[in-house]
Amino acid sequence: MICANPPHFVDSVDLDNTCSSHLADKPLRIAIIAHCLYPIAQPHAGGLEMIPQLLCDELVTQGHDVLLYADKDSRTQATLIPMLTRTEFDKTVHANEHEALGMSREEMYQYVLYQHVLRDAIERDERGEIDIVHNHSLHHVPMLTGQAFGSRFITTFHTPIFPQLRLALLTLRHGTKTQFTAVSQHQQRLFSEYVSSHVVYNGIDVASFTPNTDVPVDAGCDDEVYFWYGRICPEKGTHLAMQYCMEAGKKLIIAGPKSNEDYFNEQVAPLLSKDRKNKAQPLFDYVGHVTKDEVNRYLCQATAMLFTSTWDEPYGLTLAESLACGTPIIGFDVGASAEIVTPNTGIIVPKEDKKAFIQGFTEVKNLSRQACRKRAIQFCSVTTMVKGYLALYIKTLEKSHQTPPLATPENSPLSLNTLNNLNISNTSQQQLTPWLGADSEATTLTQEER
Repeated sequence: MICANPPHFVDSVDLDNTCSSHLADKPLRIAIIAHCLYPIAQPHAGGLEMIPQLLCDELVTQGHDVLLYADKDSRTQATLIPMLTRTEFDKTVHANEHEALGMSREEMYQYVLYQHVLRDAIERDERGEIDIVHNHSLHHVPMLTGQAFGSRFITTFHTPIFPQLRLALLTLRHGTKTQFTAVSQHQQRLFSEYVSSHVVYNGIDVASFTPNTDVPVDAGCDDEVYFWYGRICPEKGTHLAMQYCMEAGKKLIIAGPKSNEDYFNEQVAPLLSKDRKNKAQPLFDYVGHVTKDEVNRYLCQATAMLFTSTWDEPYGLTLAESLACGTPIIGFDVGASAEIVTPNTGIIVPKEDKKAFIQGFTEVKNLSRQACRKRAIQFCSVTTMVKGYLALYIKTLEKSHQTPPLATPENSPLSLNTLNNLNISNTSQQQLTPWLGADSEATTLTQEER
């Protein structure tokens, strides 16, 4: 039996004694900084767009006063503060001015844009209009300039460490009063060399997915069908799912955009062609780039969703979406996958272990679709995510008024903190949260975390 219980899977997040102070019942004034590449609007370009939108809208629904610094075309229930547009930038910066600074035009644009954002936020804070600033931009200017807010400035790590981000971390590792969250324990460990962080798992709009918690739709006992979806590119391992299904004789529906044409032509297309030539009843059905509703339908009819990513996914939104549909998973143990998928909701095997993966086709049929949906509600919901962030916001404000600043990694041992270390009050363990993430309200297959 390969239904392993990985030592790092997360059963629940323990937030006992949450929000005991008067702050728990007081509306907070929260500024959210998004990244500037795409609007925070549906259809989401990726998880970096989806998560801030879900967070803002749920905070507003709960009665909090939220500002969102984002692209002018963003759609949100929060108060939108439009970022500097490229047209505005071009009117104020000479055409070749970036060259004198050794920057690309885009680099200079983002640099100036985030300076504008932080200046506005600091001015609002000085007027007493902001309690917490939550940064999702992953740009070094907010991370460094955020020192002005001390512990009330929180940065969430959504991605692996890239060069510009590492540049900021090399500075911050020598001492900072700002705080950090990671979207999984895997992410937390990745960044622990530089700064300590709290874990708040991504959330999706579970209620927007219609589950099938009985048996796969249109699938009889002897008619299994599996589903793979995401960006078709080398790191997502589409060809591996196809190879395993071909060897096991299993039907596979493949959905997603051709993000890497060379990879599709060299690794995926030949398998599709071979399948069509050699089979009276082809195993593979490539359905292209599909909508969220179509993803929902395919997941409901699937025996299981196949997760063959070969890189360390920070969260893994497709995992959460699959669970929301009541669909178990066979997947690689990479990134945060074993934190999201429990032994009763999926089969997690070593990366590229063909034998174990194929054995999973037998094991996965014994798993409960009801258990999958329950896992999504308790661990992967936007409500759980927001409760996690609110717990951190409130604890931060309590401490900022009651105690001296915490020691920094420069003069104290590094501690890896999950939210159960926050010791905050009165939220049921079942309701509190765990990537993601691209998982949710309008999760289309353009999402980068897929």
